Amino acid sequence: MNTEDIHTEQFSVFPKGYRNQKGVAVLAARPQQTQTIAWAFDYITSARAQWATETLRSMAGTAADGELSDFKKLNFETATFCGTFSYRNARSLLTRSPFMVLDIDDLSSTDEARQLQQQLAADGNVETALCFVSPKGRGVKWVVRLPEWARYDDFKLSFQAMQQHVGFHYGIAVDKSGSDVCRTCFLPYDPECYINPIYFLR
Repeated sequence: MNTEDIHTEQFSVFPKGYRNQKGVAVLAARPQQTQTIAWAFDYITSARAQWATETLRSMAGTAADGELSDFKKLNFETATFCGTFSYRNARSLLTRSPFMVLDIDDLSSTDEARQLQQQLAADGNVETALCFVSPKGRGVKWVVRLPEWARYDDFKLSFQAMQQHVGFHYGIAVDKSGSDVCRTCFLPYDPECYINPIYFLR
């Protein structure tokens, strides 16, 4: 890997969502900046999303799914790790990054999520960029870096290959919505977020 190139590999970051004219909570569709893996690590391990993450988890036992969904949309910034966009849809893709997010949900506890995070980050067959526990605490976001030869393949085919890898080696399902190149990822607070040390090299 060329360590100089990794510091120019970018993706779009979107601001917190808002309520539209009908009062419905929606995600922001226009990016506020482009950023790097090192920036995402700094953001996730800082306190910037700590209040939102802790509040969401405290709501999990009593709030309805719709309320939790609205809270996430209104209180978390998001990233399209798969590339940069002028608008958050597949037609507005500007540049495709080498990254892909695998979203694993509905684990039994935060402890199980943390254990899986550690297993995925140590996977010797896949190059991990970032790996962190999801906002609600019962899932894992695995940001992988695709090998050079796979970066120009059809995105859905690459996603299916990774989906099969996770199913075969870990016996768990990956959220199918990740097959959309414009799929956005919530950025929570996780002080134990894993980052591949290569992103700190200069």
